[in-house]
Amino acid sequence: MKTDLNRKYSRFFLPSDFDPKNKDSLINNYKRILEYPIESLEDLHIFLKFWSELGSVVDETGSLAYVEMTCDTKNESAEKAYLHMVEEIYPVCQEYEDKLKEKFLNSEFLSSLDEKYYGLFIKQTRTDKEIFRKENIELYSKDSVLSQNYQKITGAWMIDFDGKKQTAQQMQVYQENTDRSIREAAYRARVEVHLNDADKLDDLFDEMLTVRTQIAKNAGFSNYRDYVFKEKNRFDYSPEDCLNFHEAIAEELVPLLTEWSKKKCEKLKIDSLRPWDLYVDPDSKGLIKAFENENEFTEKAQKIFDEVHPSVGQYFRFMRENKLLDLNSREGKAPGGYMTELSEKRVPFIFMNAVGTKRDVDTLLHEGGHSFHAFEARDQVLKSYRSSPLEFAEVASMSMELLGRKYFHYFYSKDDLNRVLNEQLIKIVEFFPFMSMIDSFQHWVYTTETPDRKARGEKWKELNKKFQPFLDMTGLERIEETRWQYPHVFTVPFYYIEYGIAQIGALQIWKNSLNDEKKAVDSYLHALSLGGSRPIPELFQEANIEFSMNRQMLSGLVDLIQKNIQS
Repeated sequence: MKTDLNRKYSRFFLPSDFDPKNKDSLINNYKRILEYPIESLEDLHIFLKFWSELGSVVDETGSLAYVEMTCDTKNESAEKAYLHMVEEIYPVCQEYEDKLKEKFLNSEFLSSLDEKYYGLFIKQTRTDKEIFRKENIELYSKDSVLSQNYQKITGAWMIDFDGKKQTAQQMQVYQENTDRSIREAAYRARVEVHLNDADKLDDLFDEMLTVRTQIAKNAGFSNYRDYVFKEKNRFDYSPEDCLNFHEAIAEELVPLLTEWSKKKCEKLKIDSLRPWDLYVDPDSKGLIKAFENENEFTEKAQKIFDEVHPSVGQYFRFMRENKLLDLNSREGKAPGGYMTELSEKRVPFIFMNAVGTKRDVDTLLHEGGHSFHAFEARDQVLKSYRSSPLEFAEVASMSMELLGRKYFHYFYSKDDLNRVLNEQLIKIVEFFPFMSMIDSFQHWVYTTETPDRKARGEKWKELNKKFQPFLDMTGLERIEETRWQYPHVFTVPFYYIEYGIAQIGALQIWKNSLNDEKKAVDSYLHALSLGGSRPIPELFQEANIEFSMNRQMLSGLVDLIQKNIQS
């Protein structure tokens, strides 16, 4: 561990009482940085330090507002505070950040900066400057408000089932019940709540589509997809690479999954695989309860992290001691899970919806990986380098899921262990086609002239036939038409291919760990410590893995998975 976890990062530029929620004060401090004279290379370094400090303080305030809002979507004051950031503060930041980028790029000392360290930041800043349009500021804000509406709608979903009101996450446990009638009833009860809001979500997405398309047009792009590739600084792969990756997945993995599904149907003695059959154990062993309460959950997770690496264990212990976790599912809590960084303190926070299942264990390992990335990279000089491109950020999280599997005995009995280990690997294979569906859908929806709600439903059904031909949706056509209404599509558009790219990287790290665990983990942590200071291929290389979306790599890793699935 290279960082002092108790270190306090003092402000050097901003007054201690500066509150970024105060719009006038925020503008005044942006102006102070803009007016700072850059008369030497040292001045340029100081300018960058000031810029990073202001960005960190603003980001932490926004992160805390987001945490409060997602932890309780019914809390009107939390919603108001978050919307204040989105509608009043972030637009100011976007306008003045563009001015700071211009000042930086126009500095006569720019070429004197260390190219190896600052070169990528300069390239990213030039790209940001190139696509920025002042008229898009209001549209960014509107898009964020619409995204918050999605959180509010889905966070309110409660299902009356089994004599009690339950969240969508709590309903998931029934999908492992060995009684098929219970699984089906639970599935139908859960999706009915979604269907009741499906039209509302379609209306919401129509608005988002209009806003996002206009953002792209304002920036000079013919469609939102091409704008996003530029906006996300995707320098190392293209839309065509993504589409080719989807095809490789369809051809390499779908036949294998179809074969597995047939075997599952035979074991379950059913004619076809229905959506309520996806999560049940084919040997009818029933639900595995991974833990009973949050204390047991974190205690057992702590043991895994301690085993993976001492630094990782210390990071998680620090998070527990400093209340940087909100793990349990409850009414009013937004769905899903995430890690966000409190940028001024340079510590992470984990949000999730645990209900006691093995999926929760995977989620905590995943978000833990993100958190450890934040700790490892916290001492990077530039704020923008304290996080990495998502394609590698997800390597941090997905690798931790696989590195932790060696120590699953802390959660599971000897009788359950092989089943859990097998299911984890099977779910990875199953994930790739679903990832392709989400990403393919977004490529289509943002490059099509009239992707109305009927066309969206038909497109999803088409993708379902291609990537999940083994799934029988007979009589569930309306449900099938709405399955694209996934959180990422609404709240973080085009954030999904990264999971596929990162899974390729994570599987390579796991492969390395099977040969030399210490070396693999050390290389992994070293790469995390680089944050975003290197291009994606170099970050992969520093982790002793290859950045790849090609069929040969995919095929080889699937072979590795099959060899490690025990009968």
